Amino acid sequence: MTNRRPIRAASSTGVRARSAQSLAPAHLGEATAAATVAVMVGGIALVISGIGIVVMALTIGARYGGDPPPNVGSLALLPAALGALLLLLGAGLTAGGLGVLAAARRARLLTGALAGLTAGLAALGAVLVMITPPANPVIAVALTIATLVFGVSALLLLRPRR
Repeated sequence: MTNRRPIRAASSTGVRARSAQSLAPAHLGEATAAATVAVMVGGIALVISGIGIVVMALTIGARYGGDPPPNVGSLALLPAALGALLLLLGAGLTAGGLGVLAAARRARLLTGALAGLTAGLAALGAVLVMITPPANPVIAVALTIATLVFGVSALLLLRPRR
């Protein structure tokens, strides 16, 4: 007889579950939860920016004092429309992030698609800022960082679950 313990075969029942503490929801991994929070923060920033652009567009006539130009109403149309679209995009990103955290059906797919669209728009904005004279490198860097954050978030949200 021997006093050595027998070696058990490797099986899934013999493997201990990891008990590491995590703040991420159970249905998301750490990276995907961080990407979701980044999308929500970016969405809130876009909502605030959209509101600011719409207010700026609606009050453009007050900048001219007593004698505004005759076409001041048409000057406000494009910024107001773009600000409203930016407001809707930010609201969609924020609501989508909440949906992903709450494990709503198809929220991960829609939020990932919106994050990808936002990354593309931020990349286009960075290019337009740099080619339009005078180039503004501070805004271009900020848009490049936004492209990186939203692009990586889109990749993490759109990857298949394991």
